[in-house]
Amino acid sequence: MNGITIPPANQLLRLPGAVIKIYREPWRAHTERTALQQLAKAGIPAPPILGADSLGTRPFLVLGHLPGTTADRTEAAVRRALTYLHTVHQLTGPAYGRLNAPTAGSWSGYLHQRLRSYRDALCHHQLPAVARTAQRVMDRALPEPTAPCLLHNDPEPTNFLLADDAIIGIDWELAIYGDPDLDHARAGHAFRVRPTRLREILTDLAIPHSIDALHTYSTVHILGRLMSAVTANPPDRAAAQLYLNALTTQSIP
Repeated sequence: MNGITIPPANQLLRLPGAVIKIYREPWRAHTERTALQQLAKAGIPAPPILGADSLGTRPFLVLGHLPGTTADRTEAAVRRALTYLHTVHQLTGPAYGRLNAPTAGSWSGYLHQRLRSYRDALCHHQLPAVARTAQRVMDRALPEPTAPCLLHNDPEPTNFLLADDAIIGIDWELAIYGDPDLDHARAGHAFRVRPTRLREILTDLAIPHSIDALHTYSTVHILGRLMSAVTANPPDRAAAQLYLNALTTQSIP
């Protein structure tokens, strides 16, 4: 590999029967490996780990290639994704936070930490009104689940593979231990499901949820996405405007 420059972003190298995923930061590799090991132990469909190593400071995993097509945004697909996530949420961890370092003793404490980072970044990028929204969410009594459940934390349609009757979750590098309703709220946004319909689907699937928590996490999701857009290098102005519009069209807690 001498003389080969690996770009700073994650890189995927596709081989017959396998994918090599080179991570831009070590914690991402640790998180994905931990999540995949838990899923494999529980028999939940996910990419198998075939090997692991590093290229200099860049860790990588060799993952088994799985057949299937990326989920679309139909209601049938979101139902399958929510059912899959509900199974994942039965797995728990030692504390709250990212899988590479779950150290928060409470979920509300972890959320406060994240919201403070959103508030400070948004203030720094001259978005004081949105920073105040983050502060208002922090000032509320935040949800507190009974256990730190395994969350995918990025349940985009592209992170689910559909194959016959099976559904497979992929890309676990952002996984955390937390409240399942955060995954539900993020999935609702990703699959473009109206909040009222999301609640109806969760009820129909007999998946426990809290209306107040879903509403709070919807705002947390948008704030996080907005923060990522404005702090990107270069800033993603189109995405930032999209999330700014989303904040103005929903009722903020």
